[in-house]
Amino acid sequence: MTNFKKSFQITPASMDDASEITALVIDCDIADFGQPDFVLEDLLDILGPLDLDKDTWVARSGERIIGFAFVEKTGEGALMSFGYVHPSYVGRGVGTELVERIEERAAHYAADHPEQGWVLCNAIPASNESARTIMAEREYAFKRLYSRMIIELTEEPVIRPPSAGIEIRPFQQGMEEAVFQAYRESFKDTNRFYETSFEEWMEGKSGVHYERNLWFTAWDGNELAGFIISKNFQDHVYIDLLGVRRAWRKQGAASALLLHVFKKAYELGIRNIRLSVDASSLTGANRLYEQLGMRAVFQQSLYQKDLKINK
Repeated sequence: MTNFKKSFQITPASMDDASEITALVIDCDIADFGQPDFVLEDLLDILGPLDLDKDTWVARSGERIIGFAFVEKTGEGALMSFGYVHPSYVGRGVGTELVERIEERAAHYAADHPEQGWVLCNAIPASNESARTIMAEREYAFKRLYSRMIIELTEEPVIRPPSAGIEIRPFQQGMEEAVFQAYRESFKDTNRFYETSFEEWMEGKSGVHYERNLWFTAWDGNELAGFIISKNFQDHVYIDLLGVRRAWRKQGAASALLLHVFKKAYELGIRNIRLSVDASSLTGANRLYEQLGMRAVFQQSLYQKDLKINK
């Protein structure tokens, strides 16, 4: 058997690699989805909070970057990872070794805090057979399917007001704690929720692309009913979180919040809006997005495994 590991080297990523890694991810997107879904700003957003020496890897064949992976802590006992292998190098062991590096790093996270139960998640393109094979070989279990949805705005959106009594307001300084508590309530029964402190949560929502003029809130008198948090990548707006507290659901707050983001993006000259949604969302979020004109362009599968801690 050919030892493919001798044909490439694994090293930590560096900021100097950012442009080439971006080109790699774009090539992977085109192969898996038929179109790119990644820009340099996305990568800089990813790399910024990470310990590059410990949490990132690039695979090189000679001077060329042919693979990239990273792992990040997303909550207490929860790790998330992504990996990419250039289509020309699939089947040569690159993906397998990147996953091995991810799991080695994940084991260190778990060993540092053995009092918690740890899980490691890996998101892959749903149609990528090679990636699915690696997940099976490494004993990951399929958890759920996510759809990436987009809309290309061709005209200025018309705001549909929510039910009487609910008012949409721009996010203002001083609303942070109320939004955090609304996040905890509206997401606590979903797979996207994890326990974290207010300070840690806000730090995660304070990157350069989290423009507050694309955040909106829904109020019923003095009660915060819902919120939307978005990121501005200049060529597109990405909706990061949309939450409505249970008592105010099905009253038009979610669609009104979305339309306010659509309208603001249009005013800024941005026509492309994107988000990811659980394809089996209990709240029917994907149907809401479709009603507002968004369409699914591709899907990603989430796989998960429990980390065993060696004592």
